Amino acid sequence: MELPKQLKAHRERLGLSQEAVAQAIYVSRQTMSSWENGKTYPDVQSLLLLSDLFGVSIDELVKGDVVSMKEVVSKDALEMERLAMGSAALLLAGIACMAGIYALLPEPSFIPHMSTGALIGILVFVAFWIPSLVCTSRIERIKREHDLVTFREISAFMDGEEAPSETDALSRRRSRLSPALKMACGAGFGFLIAFLITALVNALH
Repeated sequence: MELPKQLKAHRERLGLSQEAVAQAIYVSRQTMSSWENGKTYPDVQSLLLLSDLFGVSIDELVKGDVVSMKEVVSKDALEMERLAMGSAALLLAGIACMAGIYALLPEPSFIPHMSTGALIGILVFVAFWIPSLVCTSRIERIKREHDLVTFREISAFMDGEEAPSETDALSRRRSRLSPALKMACGAGFGFLIAFLITALVNALH
């Protein structure tokens, strides 16, 4: 990425410190330092403020980076799609195996009011569910590590499309857990609890 070099060069050209630039565009000095070190990438709103402060166009700031961004987004989109499909497949396989084992092994287990099939089925489900969550977690890690949300926003902006609002960008940055991860967790816990309740009710009858 060329932006870190551009930021440092223009900042030094104007004789500004990282702290001064950070204050001018309403970010922390640590954020500015992270941009110059290439650890993170500024969003569209920050790029607009930086271009105005430095007196240059956004094209000049991000020249050469847009192509790289699109390549990263395209490559990671394929990987995330594979991980999402793998997560869903593991979850469905776990449910199918648990239901099959529960039906095939109705004899009582060493746990009161629980059949051997229910006990083994739960263990098998958990064995599938954990790697399913790992896949989902990996998707979130890819998004964070490669600034995919920011890259998509910048690519859209440079192509002449409307950039997302600042409120939307902030809400995404503040999100601690994605809907996909919440759904996977909720589906797993919900199904497991429902299965246990059903097994217990059947055993009592």
